[in-house]
Amino acid sequence: MPNHPSGAPGAIHIVLQSKGGVGKSFVALHLAQHFANRGLPTAVFDSDPATPTLAHYQGLSARYINFMLDDDLDVRQFDVLANEIVEASRQVVVLDTGSSNFIPMVSYLKSNRVLEVFAELGRRVVIHSVLVGGAGARETLAGFVATVENLPAYGYVAWLNSFFGPVVFDGKQFEETKAFGHLQDKVAGVVRIRQRGGSSNVLHLNAMREMTSRYLTYGEALPSPEFTLWDRQRLREAQREIDEQLVEIFGPDDEAPPSVAVH
Repeated sequence: MPNHPSGAPGAIHIVLQSKGGVGKSFVALHLAQHFANRGLPTAVFDSDPATPTLAHYQGLSARYINFMLDDDLDVRQFDVLANEIVEASRQVVVLDTGSSNFIPMVSYLKSNRVLEVFAELGRRVVIHSVLVGGAGARETLAGFVATVENLPAYGYVAWLNSFFGPVVFDGKQFEETKAFGHLQDKVAGVVRIRQRGGSSNVLHLNAMREMTSRYLTYGEALPSPEFTLWDRQRLREAQREIDEQLVEIFGPDDEAPPSVAVH
């Protein structure tokens, strides 16, 4: 779905998945940098109560708002987050969430018609969900289905994270599953984080881990002499692959400068 209007200022991108450790913050990190590098003003929020990863990235200037109080949703704090999202009407909003607040957040969004309120304000909400293979395949697919069925977003993007193995579901590709067949009209796009073969995959993973362990954006890591020439090339290639897929979904911006800071 090229030139999807949710790639413009005012759009709200929420990364949601019920399973932890699948790469939600990695997806949010890519989204924030992708829109900023297109010259779009970007507001980044982190609400993961257990591991607020984005809040550690100085280059993102992410606002950390934890709306959980023990195991319950703190409505006052959620109102703070929601109000700041509303106020960021001239920015592309990227919100990272945690697996531990998935159920209370989805329940609250649904029962209080929060996404409908955003829509009435002219804001388009896109929900991004990460799917993995192996032991987490069924759980992440179920999390994606639950999100689509319970939250009336403008669109949904499935991210297939193959960093730790092929993303298949009982031997089927994502587009071959019954779940995709039922939901495909609502899916704005699919982004594939591909796995490379042999030692190349290990080297790519090591370069990515080195960047993320230091909480560096691509814009900070790529010119850094602390990364080898070939590790910088691996990072550049990984960013390019994902950016090209996001352009297919949200459209290009030929007039955007090559790199803009996230505010």
